[in-house]
Amino acid sequence: MGTAMQVIHEIIQGKMHTKPKVALDTCCVQYYISKPPVQPWADCLDPIFQAGLDGKVELYVSTVVMSELLAHVHFVNRHQAGYDLELDLLAILNRHFQVLDVNSEVARAAGRLRGNYTPGDKMVLKTPDALIGATSLANGHTLFITNDAELARALPNENCIYLKELALDWLAQNFPAGCVDEARMVSPTYSGMSLFPDSTIVTPELGSIRPDPSVDWRRILADAFTVATMLNEPCVFFLLMRDEESRTETIEVISWYEGLENVRRPDAVIRRIENHLGYSRRTGRANNSNHYVYAFCFTSLARERSRQSQPCYASKSDPQKEINAWDGYLRILWRFRSALNLPQTTWLLCEDGVARYLKPRETSQFLDQAKNVFGWEDGR
Repeated sequence: MGTAMQVIHEIIQGKMHTKPKVALDTCCVQYYISKPPVQPWADCLDPIFQAGLDGKVELYVSTVVMSELLAHVHFVNRHQAGYDLELDLLAILNRHFQVLDVNSEVARAAGRLRGNYTPGDKMVLKTPDALIGATSLANGHTLFITNDAELARALPNENCIYLKELALDWLAQNFPAGCVDEARMVSPTYSGMSLFPDSTIVTPELGSIRPDPSVDWRRILADAFTVATMLNEPCVFFLLMRDEESRTETIEVISWYEGLENVRRPDAVIRRIENHLGYSRRTGRANNSNHYVYAFCFTSLARERSRQSQPCYASKSDPQKEINAWDGYLRILWRFRSALNLPQTTWLLCEDGVARYLKPRETSQFLDQAKNVFGWEDGR
């Protein structure tokens, strides 16, 4: 069996003897019909919905899905009055789906599904979820799509796609290709004065240092590559610079990695950068026009994938390992996302020995959608 995206493409390209029948779980429908749609899930599901509109596949939902969607509509609009809450939803469902009743055959299938899927010797599937999955099983659907991990594990692999597996394809398509300037790679400089000799501590609470002011930022990039290699985990270096008459000076260098979370919070680092720039959160402007920042973000998807191959993770499924690898790969950018769009700040993505300029706006937009894949919270 190919990747989730390959399975979808095979189905919608009409390579089957009969018209494919595809059923969706409640959350998948909700992602797509929300205003605005919930990303990246809506983009992942769009080929299926378009294939349904084009008549290439038949789309189905259970009456349980209808019930759950109606409950959501009534809940979010409970303080409004004056229009039919159900009208728009039922119109959407009737346009895209055939709605299937829960009959005695489905009820029996749901009982078998819930009673036989007992990881840890416990029944973990909720009855509504089991009924939704069993509706697809009992009606012989080609495919069922869900974003519920337990339901995806309970159903046969050949008939079920876990939506997060589709998100893996979305991640690979959008990062880093859509977020870096491929034409502007940066080569470190290994000659000249290094970062380390004669450096002094500036702020103990941030662990920042002051190098010789004349050290070139590309030379610091070379030293940062060395430190990141030794550290062997995602990390970021901030170079606080200024133009002083006819010369450029490095005022301060701040480094951060995940292990420092409890003693050196990212928001404290970001506040220091804002102070250096004279940045106002109210106006969105930097008042220190001759101050600027370089940010070097070191991370590696290949390294995170290698970590997930360790024996201690053997119980994970391959898709879960890949999701966790992407989480480890991107999380450091999420930590410092509010600094991505600071004025007079230049970001470099440093991965596997290569440094490329990050596009701040595109990276921010990508992270705002990727957070839904990993469950990142805005406070972190």
